[in-house]
Amino acid sequence: MLNKPEEFIMSILAGIWVVLTFIFCRYLHLPTDTGLLVTTLTLLWTLVFFLLWQRGSIRKIWPIFLGLLVMCWWRAIYWSASINVLNPDNSIKNNVSWYGSWPALIIYALIPVIGGYIYKWIRYKKQKKSML
Repeated sequence: MLNKPEEFIMSILAGIWVVLTFIFCRYLHLPTDTGLLVTTLTLLWTLVFFLLWQRGSIRKIWPIFLGLLVMCWWRAIYWSASINVLNPDNSIKNNVSWYGSWPALIIYALIPVIGGYIYKWIRYKKQKKSML
């Protein structure tokens, strides 16, 4: 599986990325379930990204993976936007600020995807212009 040195180096970097994600979740004092969910989703993201990179089929879809990486953090964003309010009947109601709502979370994921494809389009135009 790891036949080339760059594959070995990328797998080590992917492992470091997942460990740093876990450390960052602990630094942010996220609840254990939220931190482990973010770390697990990041691990899954790195595995899929690494396998696609290894086969050389990541060149056209890397902006989508940036959006998926943001999606790994949705639960942490939602948790930080949640405000627990005690109702008069002593029941807890979970209110969410605007930045933890579904439209905001979707926009957060779309920003790097759109930005990545704009970057690719600008580079394509620049290469095409330099060929002429």
